[in-house]
Amino acid sequence: MAISPVNIARVSQGLRTNLVLNSLQRNQRDVFLSQTRLASGRRFVTSSEDPVGSARALDLTQALARQRRFAANATHGDMFLAAADSSLSEISSLLIEASTIASQNVSNLTSGAERAAQAEVVAAIRQQLQIVGNRQFNGRYIFGGRETTDRPFVDRLGGIAYVGDIGEMFARMSDELLTPINMPGNEVFGALSNPLARGVDLTPKLTDQTRLEDITGAVGGAITLGTIVFNEDGGAGVFTVDLSTADTIGDVVTMINDAASDAGAALTASLSDTGLDIDPSGSSLTVTDVGGGSVTADLGIRTTSPTTTTITGQAIVPRITRLTPVDALAGGAGIDIDSGFIVTNGARTVTIDLSAVETVQDIINTINNAGVGVLSRVSEDGTAIDVFNTVSGTSLTIGENGGTTATDLGIRTFDTATPLDILNFGNGVSTEIGEMDLRITAKNGSTVDVNLDTAKTIGDVITLINDAATDASVSVKASFADTGNGILITDSTSGSDPLSIGTMNLSHAPFDLGLVQTVTGTAKELLGADVNPTRTEGILGALIDLETALRSNDTRGITAAGGRLDDLRADVIRSHGIIGARSQAMTQKRLQLEDASLTSEIFLSQVRDVDYAQAITQLQSAMTRLQANMQTSSVVLNLSLLDFLR
Repeated sequence: MAISPVNIARVSQGLRTNLVLNSLQRNQRDVFLSQTRLASGRRFVTSSEDPVGSARALDLTQALARQRRFAANATHGDMFLAAADSSLSEISSLLIEASTIASQNVSNLTSGAERAAQAEVVAAIRQQLQIVGNRQFNGRYIFGGRETTDRPFVDRLGGIAYVGDIGEMFARMSDELLTPINMPGNEVFGALSNPLARGVDLTPKLTDQTRLEDITGAVGGAITLGTIVFNEDGGAGVFTVDLSTADTIGDVVTMINDAASDAGAALTASLSDTGLDIDPSGSSLTVTDVGGGSVTADLGIRTTSPTTTTITGQAIVPRITRLTPVDALAGGAGIDIDSGFIVTNGARTVTIDLSAVETVQDIINTINNAGVGVLSRVSEDGTAIDVFNTVSGTSLTIGENGGTTATDLGIRTFDTATPLDILNFGNGVSTEIGEMDLRITAKNGSTVDVNLDTAKTIGDVITLINDAATDASVSVKASFADTGNGILITDSTSGSDPLSIGTMNLSHAPFDLGLVQTVTGTAKELLGADVNPTRTEGILGALIDLETALRSNDTRGITAAGGRLDDLRADVIRSHGIIGARSQAMTQKRLQLEDASLTSEIFLSQVRDVDYAQAITQLQSAMTRLQANMQTSSVVLNLSLLDFLR
């Protein structure tokens, strides 16, 4: 910086002093800024020094911070997936070992003692699999789904219950991209049963309080809000209705009617059980959207050709939510909540009382908190309530408690409509074609022989038994139990002998139907077993079945369990492949983010970081100017006699 000249010919002492001080301050500031740049390593300390460079540096700093955060997410996800990949490799090895044991112990040359010894090995494999299922990475459970702070697999009800979450965790890789970084234990281990066969539609009634976000539109998707254009030819003409703020289907009706009233239109909107109705009230009416909107199609009321008749909207379907009132279920028919139902899982039986519930959430909470190892939730399609068995190694049954609660909810495991071919975990019912399959011996000694060749459902079995009893003139009647589950045989004869059911012609059907029983004394009813329980079909349940079959020297059970394990190994391999692919993709994404971060750092350095050689030169120049300024100032401000004489 140049030193400002000071003309001292006719300058007052005060002005001379101010000029010198200003010059010194400017040079001191230059020295200070040069020293600060060298100390901080930055080209500029404040934005005012370089507004353009400062704005560019701010953008790059924010971009770099996001990239580093995403890279950290990718690093965590990569390590989490690597841990899951390693665990799945261990699971595969353990299943191979268990399958080998199963195949080696089906031979007739293997003794019961040898099988019992191998059962201990299978038990150890099962325990090791449970340990793998509860494995952690950085204090987080790998297979816990989104709930990573609690053990997902616990001992319960004589089996192994999955109490983890059934969703996936995601890592954010960019502002728009979320990538899954785990697989919940229920998928890897097959730790949940299939949902109970529903057979009912609990779709709730459409009311003016039904929220639009809980409705499936007329074209099968969500309702996208927008602006509707009504053209009332010969009446109010064209007017629009903005539905962007509507929350419920009742709001839509109100907004349309209010807009029509304001426009002086004659049309009216109303809500039916299935959707919207628009009454033109004699005018010629068309209903369309603004621009490329789709709200009229979603609501089922789009009418491009003028009409004077009532526009009956296409069906829009409300979905079940946790807040849906119980009395709105099944189209408003509701369900029997007074009787409750009976849940048996393993050795534990609980009667579920729903008499105080008001919403679907209340039903879900009551079932989930019953302590019988079941998980209840709203089905994905929003039309039913799903119930799962969460305990590997146990069988779940749900029956009535004298009413129709379980049937109304679609969660009864066994009823007259149950097909025979799904009983006994899909093994069905084996009959002897052309022969009698079972014999009922009444208390008076009379017998009823039944051929089950034509039976397809439990209801068919009951009909065939009753027809055979009528033909034999024996006062025996078959029905289905009102409490619990099973075929109920009622004996109205006057005898005192035992009431029993046995097999004929070596048929296995009576066993498959759970009817091979005997009742004595004064009892006149024989209740068959529930032979359609629900169980998990995963690897832990298969290992428990294999262990049980080995201990009981059951070659048929060993073969069945071994076959399940072979099938489940394929599922584990598939899961392993998914995790491996995710891990590989995550590694590539991490490397891309690290490269992007490095590039951003280079650009940021070019914009923000100081050139030390240039900064040192500038500092030396500023110090030289400051020294010269100080020397000149001492001369300029040196007073003499002439200064007083002037």
